[in-house]
Amino acid sequence: MKTKTLIYIIALLALVINSCEEVEFGNDFLEKEPSIDVTSDTIFNSIELTERYLWRGYVTLPYGLNTGWPAKRNKIGMDLLESLTDIGTSFLAWGGPNRLYYNGQYSAAVENDASNTKYHYTKEESWEGIRIGWNIIENVDRVPDAPTEYKEQLKAEAKMIIAIHYTDMFRHFGGLPWVDHAYIPTEDTFLPRSTSKETMNNIVSLIDEAIPLLPWTIQDLSNWDGRFTKAAAMGLKARVLLFGASPLFNSNEPFMAGEASDKNMTWHGGYDSNLWTRAAEAAKDLLDNINANGGYDLVNTGNPRQDFQDGYYKRGNGEILISTRVRFRTQGFWATSYYFFQSSNYGAAVPTGNYVDMFPMADGTPIDAPGSGWDPNDPWANRDPRLYESVLVNGDSYRGRTAELWIGGRERRNIGHNGSKSGFRQRKFWLDGNTATSVQSIVQWPYLRLPEIYLSYAEALNESNGGPTQAAYDAVNYVRNRAGLNGLPTGLSQVEFREAVLKERALEFYQEEVRWFDIIRWKMEDSFTTPIYGVNTIRENGQFTYEINELPERYWKNDFSPKWYLSAFPPDEINKGYGLVQNPGWE
Repeated sequence: MKTKTLIYIIALLALVINSCEEVEFGNDFLEKEPSIDVTSDTIFNSIELTERYLWRGYVTLPYGLNTGWPAKRNKIGMDLLESLTDIGTSFLAWGGPNRLYYNGQYSAAVENDASNTKYHYTKEESWEGIRIGWNIIENVDRVPDAPTEYKEQLKAEAKMIIAIHYTDMFRHFGGLPWVDHAYIPTEDTFLPRSTSKETMNNIVSLIDEAIPLLPWTIQDLSNWDGRFTKAAAMGLKARVLLFGASPLFNSNEPFMAGEASDKNMTWHGGYDSNLWTRAAEAAKDLLDNINANGGYDLVNTGNPRQDFQDGYYKRGNGEILISTRVRFRTQGFWATSYYFFQSSNYGAAVPTGNYVDMFPMADGTPIDAPGSGWDPNDPWANRDPRLYESVLVNGDSYRGRTAELWIGGRERRNIGHNGSKSGFRQRKFWLDGNTATSVQSIVQWPYLRLPEIYLSYAEALNESNGGPTQAAYDAVNYVRNRAGLNGLPTGLSQVEFREAVLKERALEFYQEEVRWFDIIRWKMEDSFTTPIYGVNTIRENGQFTYEINELPERYWKNDFSPKWYLSAFPPDEINKGYGLVQNPGWE
């Protein structure tokens, strides 16, 4: 009998009601947790304890900002995933990007013990969440004091917890061992790795089972905002199918040779155009339901800059489809249980000049287009308002004054100041970095927002139809128009439209873990090898001049390998012999 030790660990952990002091969905969402371990019989003899057990499953969900030193909260070594892309870079010396990725030190062996990789196979609480989900699905019918309809909803929420964890692992690893029930220690737990298509379809099947059992919207947002809805499930389905339809997996040849590729674990074994159609249909299904039933829309009051901020930051806004949270409010700036503010100040995920130059003028015209109005002597003026809410630029309003990102200014005290070493600094989630805006504010992580569905729909239509349709243009333009931009120019080719959509996703979702997955699913090697640069702003006699400077090289600029598209499994996990096969290039 082959034994998966990980599952035994989960079997023990999943029956423990851990303290959930740090998470709240609303003002009255959680009361004090029991301080002692309880048994399965105890949990499922009370709807209150069953709910608390489900909330523990919610706690395991991914959270994109670094919040603490334990492995799950220590995001890529107190950094952010954006630091591995072309639009963000890190000067945080102790962060995972600098210690492992930029210098080429990342290897499969690192995954055995490290907690500063971009996603660890056993340390993200994914398997704990999956185990909790199956325990609820299999046992909630035993609860005596709850109506059947509500029990079915709890099962659906549990299926969503499982689906989200598998979605994130699917995007990092490809095909996965599929856990389809709550294992007990006496069972044979030989779980070979599934193919990439099997994994994708299994996730979609779980989501499809959950959709009819979930409410369309959350009625009592003050207490229950953050629980899964039909719209959340439909949105996750669109995300999974878009990723599975993309060239990383959906191609005529694997991205790299190896045993896992031979067994179709890292690609689907050939190109299937119908996968793009499935992705488009999933997105359209959600958008059609929104048009018919309401309840969701982009935040759009006519103030593009504030609307964009509210769209990703404000709870219960009708735009965030899935939100995760580790606490109700952030703590103080120096709190070690919400470390994001400190790591940002120390140089995690600093925006690059490459990213800033992506932003068009305020009307949507690219800055390098003839007659755009872009002024090289005042380069940040009159730009897409999303720039100012994503990146702090010199001269913008900040803390009740003007931001000083010139060398020697308050936001860039010297040329080596890590938090603004590229000439820019974070604005998104940081805001003004004070108690008036972000510190000690009500907080959540926007795991999935409605604009992604519009842009995914546009992308999938473009690919499934061999070029953009009017519906594809309408979907992209709906997102652009909220920001005050004009629509895309008509007559774009399939490639031009694809590039426009991917750019739009970069502009909309900075620090929301979208860019990395866009880069790898489209196998955008140039995003790894193109030099990244910053801008030194120099102030003399009240006048500004600007010098473009190349930022430190990363290992893969000159030594790129497609193996970087997927993460390595820990060799210790492979050596347990339950059927896990290493990803190509990491043997």
